[in-house]
Amino acid sequence: MKGLRPIICIVFATLFHPSSAQQSATLSNEIHTLIVAVEGRERQLPVLQLGSDERLNISFDDMTHDYRRFTYTLQHCTWDWRTSENLFESEYMESSADEGIIEGYTQSMNTSVPYTHYEFSLPNDYMCPLLSGNYRLTISVDDTEADEGKRPVAVACFSVVEPLIGISATVSTNTEIDWNDRHQQLTLQANCGALNARDARTEFKAIVLQNRRWDNAVIAPTPTSIMGSTLLWEHDRRLAFTAGNEYRKFEMLSTRYPGMGMESTAFYPPYYHGALFPDEVRRNYLYEEDCNGCRVIRTDDGFGGSPQTESDYMLTHFTLMADSLPGTAVYVSGDWTHHLLTPTYRMHYNASTKTYETVLLLKQGHYNYLYLTAPQTGNAPGQTAHIEGDFHQTENEYDILLYHSTPSERYDRLVGYTRTAFRAK
Repeated sequence: MKGLRPIICIVFATLFHPSSAQQSATLSNEIHTLIVAVEGRERQLPVLQLGSDERLNISFDDMTHDYRRFTYTLQHCTWDWRTSENLFESEYMESSADEGIIEGYTQSMNTSVPYTHYEFSLPNDYMCPLLSGNYRLTISVDDTEADEGKRPVAVACFSVVEPLIGISATVSTNTEIDWNDRHQQLTLQANCGALNARDARTEFKAIVLQNRRWDNAVIAPTPTSIMGSTLLWEHDRRLAFTAGNEYRKFEMLSTRYPGMGMESTAFYPPYYHGALFPDEVRRNYLYEEDCNGCRVIRTDDGFGGSPQTESDYMLTHFTLMADSLPGTAVYVSGDWTHHLLTPTYRMHYNASTKTYETVLLLKQGHYNYLYLTAPQTGNAPGQTAHIEGDFHQTENEYDILLYHSTPSERYDRLVGYTRTAFRAK
């Protein structure tokens, strides 16, 4: 796309699908820039250590300039993110009320798009998780027309670990599918002696994520062998991930000039628009120093006080030069999309220009992104092969979570967690 032209843009609300129940998501087009992260580990999976001083920070922008009363509730979940039906609230959280009130809010300053920034942390005076496992936090706004006077607008998902099990993980390009080609193979080992498991194959469940993506997560692979109290996953074809390519990136730091990866900026009332340089389908591995899908909110237009309230919003134009892929949907993906394959992040094909295009309302900052493809029907994981390619040299991060439960226990404990990364030598 050469420059920008005024167009009518429709920004869709993210649709929350049951298969995405383990992912944070916005449920209303009034809410943008939902961030769920452990303080000091903003680019990692949100996992708190039970009993530690760690804090989970949750923030979002309400696209109004007026205060609204937001509250939140907390649910404990099973290892596969269903609600833990056998627990009372008093068992999994210490709470002074049925819901927490979000008291931290600040209006935006000197921005063309007015918004109010809300933020809070866990644990806090209202709530403190007491058990390990998965948690789903639902944020609601007061609404007299909604059931019970509240309307859910966002979901924040995180986990709490009690580190009872040591996990080691290695990544190799010598896989069960190919050698130094399109895949990366994980080998896992977990020493479970601390829990005296009677039937380790059924009591433990592992989940492995690549770059914090849940759409292509490996769920509950069976250990390939058990040696005493040690579980092994080796030569397991399920743990051979397609390698993808390095993330693309751009910086949208000012409304006055285009930043890295951007072709132009312009103002068409009521929005600033930013156009990225048109992207091409990748045929080769391209090394880029990236942060595997992260987003960092920044601006050069503010006064240096707070990028969270001084960063403006811009309609951001993505263009991908590619032939049409019949029966296939193309999505923009990154941590900031919560890796959701939903209509919000789906691109639309322009036959006259032979490009896929979409426009997203994004807050100023640094962004990593990929283009994923998936069948137009069903819930298949996103694929990198069509547009990004799959190359064994790609530097990827992997998260491994290990859960434990027995018939006598009433909830699934997260007893082990580790991270590893593949770095090309």
